[in-house]
Amino acid sequence: MLSACQPVQPPTRIHSSPEILWDSWGVPHIVAHNDNDAFYAFGWAQMRSHADLLLKLYAVARGRGAEIFGEDYLPADRSVRILGIPGLAEKWYREQDVAFRANLDAFAAGINDFAQQYPQTISDTVRAVLPVTPQDVIAHTTRVMTVFIAGTSECGAVIPGFDFSDQPAASNGWALGSSYSASGNAMLLTNPHLDWRGLETFYESHFLLADVNLYGTALVGSPVLQIAFNDYLGWTHTVNTMDGCDLYQLKRAGAELDDGYLLDGITQSFTVTREIIQSREQDGSMTNEVLLIRRAKQGPVIEVDDQILAVRFALLETPLLAGMNRQWWEMGHARNLEEFQDVLQGQHLPLFNVVYADADKHIMLVYNGIIPVRTTGDAAFWRAPVPGNDSNLIWSRTHSYADLPKAIDPISGWVQNSNGAPWYMTMPFLDKSLYSPNIAADVTNNRELRGLKMLNAYQQMSYEELIAAKHSTHALVADQLLDDLITAARESNSQLLLQAADILGHWDRQYLAESRGAWLFGMWFEKWLERTIAKATVADPNYSFTPDQLVGSLFYTQPFDATQPLTTPYGLADIPLALLALQDAASELQATKGTLDVAWGEIARLRRGKTDLPGNGAGTALGVFREIVYEPDEDGKYKSFSGDTYIALVEFSQPVRAQVLTTYGNASQHPISEIGSQLPLAAKQQLRPAWRMLDEIEANLAMREILRRQ
Repeated sequence: MLSACQPVQPPTRIHSSPEILWDSWGVPHIVAHNDNDAFYAFGWAQMRSHADLLLKLYAVARGRGAEIFGEDYLPADRSVRILGIPGLAEKWYREQDVAFRANLDAFAAGINDFAQQYPQTISDTVRAVLPVTPQDVIAHTTRVMTVFIAGTSECGAVIPGFDFSDQPAASNGWALGSSYSASGNAMLLTNPHLDWRGLETFYESHFLLADVNLYGTALVGSPVLQIAFNDYLGWTHTVNTMDGCDLYQLKRAGAELDDGYLLDGITQSFTVTREIIQSREQDGSMTNEVLLIRRAKQGPVIEVDDQILAVRFALLETPLLAGMNRQWWEMGHARNLEEFQDVLQGQHLPLFNVVYADADKHIMLVYNGIIPVRTTGDAAFWRAPVPGNDSNLIWSRTHSYADLPKAIDPISGWVQNSNGAPWYMTMPFLDKSLYSPNIAADVTNNRELRGLKMLNAYQQMSYEELIAAKHSTHALVADQLLDDLITAARESNSQLLLQAADILGHWDRQYLAESRGAWLFGMWFEKWLERTIAKATVADPNYSFTPDQLVGSLFYTQPFDATQPLTTPYGLADIPLALLALQDAASELQATKGTLDVAWGEIARLRRGKTDLPGNGAGTALGVFREIVYEPDEDGKYKSFSGDTYIALVEFSQPVRAQVLTTYGNASQHPISEIGSQLPLAAKQQLRPAWRMLDEIEANLAMREILRRQ
C-alpha cells in the first residue's frame, strides 16, 4: 500500500537534457528525464566538486597509485592486486544487467566529459588517471567496502592500506515510530561519523527525476546515493559489528613457501600469479616490482612476520557484491516497507546496519551484511587467526536475510544503533540466543549508552527535541566516574588536585565551546586509560586492549550489564591510579596553557581551509553523542578531523520535513569549494533545510548547468 504522499514535481518541469542546479551550499540538484542522464550528471557533478580526490581514488582502486603518485602508494597497490579487485571489477561489470551497466557507462562518461571540457580544473599529476572506465567505478566501490570490512575486523591489521589507522568508522542512527514521535509521524536521524579526508569523504546530492525525488549522500566516487530519503521513506547506515573477513594460519608443507601448505594432512600447492607494479620515483623515472600472488583454498596469502596467513573476505568470495550499487539505487526508488525489504533481500550490501523510517509510520533496523555461515566457534574464535589446516573451517555460504537480527515497529516506538551489537537496537533488547553465536560481536560503547539514556528520557520526542538530542555534548563518562574522582581528589593533600577538583566540580559535563573543565577531564581520561592499560600489560604481557573493554571491569567497579543498561557501568576501578592520572593531566595543562579551566573551544578547533572556529563535541570513549574528534595541529591547538560528517533529520510528514548538514562542506575542488562553508553552522550546532522542490532550489541558486552529452 502506497502512502498518501504525491510526487513533488510534475514531469513537465524536468528538462529534456540533464541539468544541474547548484545551490548556495554547493549541493548539486540533478534534474533529469531518465536514470541514464542522472548518472551522467552525477559523474559530472562529482568532478566539479572533487575531481582530484575522485581520480586519485580510482587510480588506487586500479592498483596503480604508485605509478602516478609515487612509492607511498605501493602498500595499497600491492593489497589491491593481491585481493584481485581489478579483475573482479572486470568480471562484475560484465555481469551487470543491461540497463544498470548503461548507467555505470553514463557515470564514467560524465566524469570524462567534464575532464575534457574543463582540464584546467584538474591537477597536472592527477590528469594522468584519465580516462575513467565503468570498471574503475566498480573497482573503487569494491575497494571502499573491502576497506570498511578490513578495518572493522582482524584483517585490517595485516593488509597494508586497508585499515582505519587514524579513526575507526562510527555512526549514530535512530528511527522513531508514530507512538514515540510527538507529531505521530515517523522520524529518521542520519548521523555517520567518518574521517573528514580522502576515502571516506561524503558528497551531498539530490536527484529529481520523473519517478523519484531522492536526497542524500554518497562517498566520493560512488555512482549512487548510499544514505538517502525520498517522499515515501528513508534510510541511514551505521557500521555494525559483523565479521566479514577471516584469517587462516597456514601450516607449511616444507621448508620453503613454494613447497605448499597442509590441508587435512594433504599437501596443497598454491595458485601463483605474477604482476608488475610500477612506481614513480621523485625524479620522474619508473621502477618495476614483481609481485608474486599466492592463493590458497581459503584465499590470497599474506606473509606477516613468520606467519603465513590466508585472507578470506566474504564480499570478495561471493558474486553478491556485483549488485551493490544497483541495490542502493533500487532502495532509493522503493515506496513502502514491503518494496524496501524486497530490495534488501538481494543481500548485496556487504555490511552496515540499515535504519529505516517511512511515511506509512513504519520503522525498522536490520543488522545487514554479507556474513559467512560459520558452523563452529563463537565471535571471539573467528576474530583471531583460525587453523588453516582444517577444511571444515572454510565457509562457503552466507547468511540469508531471514537469518539477520532485525526489529520492525517494536513496542518501544524506536530503534537505534551507535555501533553496538544488534541485540541493543531497541528495548526490551533482542534475545541473542536466537541467533548464530558468531554472527555478531557482543559489544557496546558509551556513545550508544548515552543514546539509550536519551531515548528513555522521553515518552515522546518532538522534531525539535530530536535535533537537540543529536547535538548533545553531555559526557556520559562524567556521570559514571566524576563524583568518585572529585571525592578522592578532595581527600588528597595535593593543592593541584584540590584545584583540579574545584574546576571539575563546576564543569557542566558538556563538550561545548565554552565548557570549562572539559579539557582537563578529557586529558585525565586519556592518561587514566594509558595508566590502566599499562598496569594490565605488566600483569599479563599477552594482554591486548580492544575498545569494547572501555565499558568493562578493567575500568569500572561495576562494568556494563545488559540487564541494567541505563545505570551501568559506573565507579572507578582503581582510585589511586585515577589520582595519578589527574595529577599528570593537571600538571601538563598548567605547564602548557597556564590554567586548568581553559575552555574546550579555545583548544579544540573546527578547521577546514581558512575556517577556524571554536569546536564542540568529543569522542565515543567519553560517551558524547555529538562525536567530533580532534588531533594536534601545528600551532599547539587541536583540529577536527573526524566525527559528524553528513547529518539529516527527516520527518515523514506531508510534505517531508528535513534538515541537513555536511559538516566540512560539499567540495574540495577550487573554486566550488568556496561556496557555502558549513563549519560555521556546525560551530553553532545548527542545521539547514534540505531544498527538494524546484521553486526553493531556484530561489537559492548559485549556478545552473544544462549538460549536452557528447
